[in-house]
Amino acid sequence: MGKELAASPEAAAAALQYLSPDNAAQRLAIAQWKDNLLNWYFSIIGAAFIAREIRNLIERRRKRLVSLSYPDRVVRVPRGWSVLEASRSFHLPHAAMCGGRARCSTCRVRVTGGEEFCPPAANDELATLKRIGASPDVRLACQLRPLGDVSVVPLVRTARPIYRPIAQRSGEREVVVLFCDFRNRADFSADHLPQDLLYVLTLYAEGVGHAIRASGGTLSYVEFDSICALFGHEGDANAAQGALRAAGAIEGVIADLNNRLGQQHGRNVKIAVSIHSGRAAIGEIGSSEPPMLMAVGEAIDGAHGLRKAAGDRDKAFAISQKVYADAGLAPVHQDSIKVGPGAGISVYFSDAAPIPSPTWTLHGELGRRAMLRRLWAGG
Repeated sequence: MGKELAASPEAAAAALQYLSPDNAAQRLAIAQWKDNLLNWYFSIIGAAFIAREIRNLIERRRKRLVSLSYPDRVVRVPRGWSVLEASRSFHLPHAAMCGGRARCSTCRVRVTGGEEFCPPAANDELATLKRIGASPDVRLACQLRPLGDVSVVPLVRTARPIYRPIAQRSGEREVVVLFCDFRNRADFSADHLPQDLLYVLTLYAEGVGHAIRASGGTLSYVEFDSICALFGHEGDANAAQGALRAAGAIEGVIADLNNRLGQQHGRNVKIAVSIHSGRAAIGEIGSSEPPMLMAVGEAIDGAHGLRKAAGDRDKAFAISQKVYADAGLAPVHQDSIKVGPGAGISVYFSDAAPIPSPTWTLHGELGRRAMLRRLWAGG
């Protein structure tokens, strides 16, 4: 602002005029107006705290609050709250993978007192409790809304309190799963020193991880022999296309990596990329920030079948027909078989990744080259 005033004589003259003694009354009025706004602001904040205390006093007198006794703490919440809502409100560690919809049993608690104040379980809760063979004193915290004082003990331990809604990333949904397997890692391990193998693994993991993230995927886990990634867990409508883009980018990363390794180590990296889509239960695991995202269910089981088939047929890419259909594309390779329970998954194999459009190829190539230049510079 000072530079603008200095560059504009008209603006500088107006500022000097405003700061002159002739406008002292106006400046004083603006300062008082600002002070009044701050006073109103802090008054509203204070009124909110006072209103909260008044509300709590009224609820206690009308006996609208109930006490929930945990093993190491007692909290009071309004009648009608679920036990899981009470845990989250007071930042108490309480596992819950499905977001409070009675789809899992991780939030279950044992009621040790006040059973008479626990309403009967509804059908969804009964079905889940029956599936795990729970005893009569076990209830789901997300469904239990005590009418009086109760004592509960959470049965599934969690290392960290849950401050945010789990449903943002956790739950059951359609996802696309991509596995990238390092097929000849054992050969590298036998022929090279541990330091050289670590160097190769670092380049491999960073290159594949960059390709996955650039295509809209999220790394689930990274191991010596395999990398797992998820697409569509946040509701992305183009998850299948993103996974196919990642396959093309991974092919380019491995090709550039092999050009480098062929000169230095005399051996090429062999991979098998398997992609399948289906329903899976998504959950955050671990106490790290951000926590690891894990998937379990039909999509993962089908992808494991594709991985085995790709290894048996010595193919670099195994992509299910459902992924092509979800991406709105026709399979580009005719080498296919059916795998999985009841041979229900049609899989197409190839040694080259499917590249759905020239735009994807161009963007993938530019991104790969820029990323690899950074990796080689560091290596």
